[in-house]
Amino acid sequence: MLNKLNPRQSLGFLTWKVARLKTNDLAARFAEAGLEITVEQWRVLIPIFKAGSMPQGKLCDILSQEKTGVSRLAAALEKRGYVRREAGKQDRRVKTLHITDAGRELMMQTFDLAKANMISCEERLDPEELGICRKVLWEILEPTLDDACFPEER
Repeated sequence: MLNKLNPRQSLGFLTWKVARLKTNDLAARFAEAGLEITVEQWRVLIPIFKAGSMPQGKLCDILSQEKTGVSRLAAALEKRGYVRREAGKQDRRVKTLHITDAGRELMMQTFDLAKANMISCEERLDPEELGICRKVLWEILEPTLDDACFPEER
């Protein structure tokens, strides 16, 4: 059985490897630009930036991450002044993350870097094949998502 495992035929391996390579490339772009943020922290900021604020629990759902991991990332973002955390008025255990002006400014600095990172991956691909790839990946992903995760992308 083990000799039949072929990474070139494994969708899981291929998507994981591409994601890791592009994450490393984006991290290098951030470092080269002098931005003090990890790609993981940046991914947390994206939905908060789009919404302005977001309950930490919803962020866990969107990112498909455990509460402790998101809490750790949020604490690092708060320490750097990119987000502000507030306890809920009804239930103090519910934390809402609000993007700060510094967080908005940081996000604006990252857009061109993220776009260049995406283009560097896609520019070698045939546009039609890229479209098929996106469609197939979305068909795999979509049934697993909560409708609230990506409402504007639908």
